[in-house]
Amino acid sequence: MDEGKPVVPISVNLSRRDFEQEDLVEDICRLIDRYEIPHRYIHMEVTESAYTENPEQVIRKVTGLRKAGFQIEMDDFGTGYSSLNMLSELPIDILKLDKIFLNGDDLTANQKIIISCIIEMAAKLNIRVVCEGVETSEQVNFLTVTGCDMIQGYYYAKPMPQDDFNVYMDEHIKVKPTVVCFPFDGDLKSTDG
Repeated sequence: MDEGKPVVPISVNLSRRDFEQEDLVEDICRLIDRYEIPHRYIHMEVTESAYTENPEQVIRKVTGLRKAGFQIEMDDFGTGYSSLNMLSELPIDILKLDKIFLNGDDLTANQKIIISCIIEMAAKLNIRVVCEGVETSEQVNFLTVTGCDMIQGYYYAKPMPQDDFNVYMDEHIKVKPTVVCFPFDGDLKSTDG
C-alpha cells in the first residue's frame, strides 16, 4: 500500500478454537488496526466444521467480524460437513469450493452438474464463488463459462516466496486496480515483537 502497488487481500483461517475466544472480534480488530490495514483487505476464512460445532457462537462472531468490515469466506465447502442451511444462516461473502470437486483428470458430467448448481445457487444468494485446486485449461474454461467468480490453483501459480510474488505481480498486473484477488497459501500470524 505504501508503495502504491495493487493491494492483494490476505485470507486468514479461523479455527474452531478461535471461536471459543470471548473477545475474538475485538482482538482481531485491535491487531489489524495496530498495523493500519483497512479491514476490507483481510478475509476471514471459516471452515464448515467450525460451524457445525457451535453454530450460534460462530454466527454471532462472524456477524461481528463482517460488521467490522472484514470479508467472510466459507473455506473448503463440500468436504463432508456441508449443510445448505448453513448458507442461509451464516453471513458470508465468498464460498470457496474445495478442490475435491475437481478430482480426476477430466470433469465428469456429475461433477459439472454439481459445480454449476452450486455456482448458480451462490449467485442467487449474492455470494461470490472461488473454485480451489484448478490445474487444467479444461477446468478453467468450464468454470469461466459456468460463471465462477474467481479461480484459484496451480494452473496460474504455485505458492511462492514473497520476492517471487512481487516479481509475479509486476509482470502480470499491468493496470493498478484497487484490489486484486490472488491465492495465498501461507498463514498470517500475529506477533508482538
